[in-house]
Amino acid sequence: MIVSLVVFIFICESISSSKVWTLSVPCCNMSDHVPQILYPCNNTVEALVGSKLEITCRVWAELHPTVEILVYWLANQSYIEDYSKSTRVTEVRTERREKKSSYIEVQLSFSEVKIKDFEINFLCVVLSDEIDQESFVFIRPAVSSVASDFVVALFVLISIILVSTCVYKFVKSKHPLNYAILK
Repeated sequence: MIVSLVVFIFICESISSSKVWTLSVPCCNMSDHVPQILYPCNNTVEALVGSKLEITCRVWAELHPTVEILVYWLANQSYIEDYSKSTRVTEVRTERREKKSSYIEVQLSFSEVKIKDFEINFLCVVLSDEIDQESFVFIRPAVSSVASDFVVALFVLISIILVSTCVYKFVKSKHPLNYAILK
């Protein structure tokens, strides 16, 4: 019963989730001593129109106190501020330092994905004295099939009926009813 409940909650969350997550799989090996883009890796992410989306450009760099590393996003060779004149698409930069290296992350945040975003080449750009590097990501529409949604809903309904039946039979067998005939 608990397993069915967990599956039910997971399915409901996946159906109703409006946030799209991306996996951060490294694109390169970090054997060189120059800044390198770890993510994105020249790939695509899926999003629904109207949903929120966050794409992170993650860059690894050895610590050099005198070397400045500039990381930013472009949309079809335009700065994000020019692409989205409102605050619908924004950049947020964070830095994490470890003993010998640091990670720079610039998050591209969409408060609402629009159809025009599917036609744009988003570039993560890294500039420093040592390297100029770019990596792109495209956003494509997420496929939402009515048939698959129907199958999931049917599965959830059947699971609820089966769990309810099992619970009813279990409870009924534990408490048999004793009838007394009075005259």
